[in-house]
Amino acid sequence: MKIYVSGYGAITSLGNTPNEIFGSLLENRSAVRKITDWDKINGLNCRLGAPAMPYVSSGLPRTARRTMSPMSEMAALATEQALGHAKLDLKDLDFSRSLLSMGSTTGSPIGLEDYFQKIQNNNGVQNQSGTAFFKIMNHSVASNVAVALGFNGALISPSSACATSAQAAIIGWELIKSGLYDIAICGGADEMHYLSAAVFDSVYAASRGFHDDPKATPRPFDKRRDGLVVSEGASVVILENEASLSRRGSKALGEFCGGAYLCESSHMSQSNELQMHTVMSLALERSGLKKENIEYVSAHATGTLQGDAAEAAAIGGLFGGQVPVSSLKAHFGHSMAACGTQELITTLMMMNEGVQIGTRNLEEVAPECSQVMHLKQNRKISTDIALSNNFAFGGINTSFVIRKVEQ
Repeated sequence: MKIYVSGYGAITSLGNTPNEIFGSLLENRSAVRKITDWDKINGLNCRLGAPAMPYVSSGLPRTARRTMSPMSEMAALATEQALGHAKLDLKDLDFSRSLLSMGSTTGSPIGLEDYFQKIQNNNGVQNQSGTAFFKIMNHSVASNVAVALGFNGALISPSSACATSAQAAIIGWELIKSGLYDIAICGGADEMHYLSAAVFDSVYAASRGFHDDPKATPRPFDKRRDGLVVSEGASVVILENEASLSRRGSKALGEFCGGAYLCESSHMSQSNELQMHTVMSLALERSGLKKENIEYVSAHATGTLQGDAAEAAAIGGLFGGQVPVSSLKAHFGHSMAACGTQELITTLMMMNEGVQIGTRNLEEVAPECSQVMHLKQNRKISTDIALSNNFAFGGINTSFVIRKVEQ
């Protein structure tokens, strides 16, 4: 059974439609800037971020917006885009055959800060909003999207940090492949907040050395890399089996060939080269493809010292330095739960537009990252099959394979 991408949508730091986003990538733009509001946060060493472009949520139902945080709003808007792109009306769905697979790293950090600040200020739980919990519960994004858009099918909400939306898409593929569902709406969302930046800062994974030149960081695979920059946004893809696509008379934008997710138990925050190699190999096996079929790798590489080196070694060990590799984190920043399907979308667009986007800020490849064929600039080239990686704190490793479909 073949499973296809029939639509996608995204709200990001580089644009609020796929065409806007891809235009920004072609122009090699960076969304990273100084976040002056973070200057007042004591102990925070990273003051850089990549906020989402302004968006309009007033078109969402007013009653639904009462329980929505910014990340739920972004997710709902991205889902509306994806459904429109797929020419899919939820009213026409057989909900017993439909899945919503969507998540976030945590509940809304904006909501969490407000909730616990009130408890601290009042020495109690008085004066809490009746809608507060629905913004901070772990499955807030998925539930709010379902309620706002009227989805009554199956709902699952992965919460696996920076692998969330990649895992959501792979789960969607698995469950369609199993025969349980025909369609899966898959994605993830996160908000940019100093609490998120502080998490990475506390484990020395956030960029600290480029406050005077924000757009020079992050620097995936570069000799001068010093950490990641948090971003935000939402990204959603529609996965659909061939029979459903044919029945609706819609077209495929690409094939989701397969993927894998594995846990590595070696460390909570440090990636393991062997386990990265293993999950990529398993993704290829489940896709029915060989490493020789892969023509491009979308790397997770966020600009951290250890993570980039481990991923470069894993990719080099599997592909032998013969496959072009790039990361888009220096363009977008790190959108955490949104990055997996965000990079699925951008990789599909590269394939359909006949271009590969290079790694921004990669000026001098670090010796420990030299095992792969790095793309430093954009180049026009046909790509039929690509592999995409996402790795998360907690040892969650994901990898999936997509194929171009002739239009």
